[in-house]
Amino acid sequence: MTCRRITSRHSSGIMVLGAAMFFLTHVALIAQDLKEKSSSTERPYNASSSASNPEDEHLPTTDELVADALPDAPMPEGQAQNQSSPPASPSGQHLNQFPVLPPRLTNTPLTEEDKFRIYVHGAFGPPAVVLPAFGAGLGMLNPPSKYPKEWKDGADGFGRLYGARVATITSRRTAAFITQLALHEDPRYLRSTSTNPFWRTTHALAFTLVDRTDSGRNTLAVSNFAAAAAGGFVGMGFYPDGYNDATHAGQRAAAEFGTIALGHVIAEFEPEWGPWAKKIHLPKLLPAWWVPEH
Repeated sequence: MTCRRITSRHSSGIMVLGAAMFFLTHVALIAQDLKEKSSSTERPYNASSSASNPEDEHLPTTDELVADALPDAPMPEGQAQNQSSPPASPSGQHLNQFPVLPPRLTNTPLTEEDKFRIYVHGAFGPPAVVLPAFGAGLGMLNPPSKYPKEWKDGADGFGRLYGARVATITSRRTAAFITQLALHEDPRYLRSTSTNPFWRTTHALAFTLVDRTDSGRNTLAVSNFAAAAAGGFVGMGFYPDGYNDATHAGQRAAAEFGTIALGHVIAEFEPEWGPWAKKIHLPKLLPAWWVPEH
């Protein structure tokens, strides 16, 4: 029996994924440590109260921490709002605890400055810089068969794939931002008020086709179509021959539209998987400086 030898392309892809995960984890832990040190130095120390009765200090429970981490949302009429949800910022902007997901929709309309902050974070923030490395690594593990060698092997291959992912994300975000400004679309995602998983999934997928205006009316989600088209067709300028035609661009655009829909589905069910992710300390990989509010 012959053993299948791992090619240099596969080993490069594995090394890139490992390096990206190590970098992300290492930097996140450093940021978390600095944040804890900063909070400990800024917190005033009350020696008398601490020495007299340490049990008087209220230590938040796990449920309270989870409730504080998840943002509030518009609730159906007659349904009580969770009192432990964090207060809205002056602009009414509340983002998901995991900021790679679509931002949540609140009742307060966004200003053009708010939309610009969301755009800058999505297109140029840490997620837009680090996450394409994972896509590039996966692309090196299983590239299209007809890709030229310089797109598949070594540092050149990784650089081309990484640049392609960054260009795709930037084009998609920029097209969405310009369309949202022009047509007064709200870029935030609004969760369903239903408790039925089927209808919640349907709502998330439908929100990819129909979203909200700044005034709260339903409208065709032109920004999502524009974003998917920009993300797909921008590759015609740099992908190798055989992959820079309109057919492949249309396929990439469809994949980008599917990515938007998948983000909505994941954001819809964040209340269910969010507490589980916090129990395994996943938020440490997404420290506060990933979030536009900070």
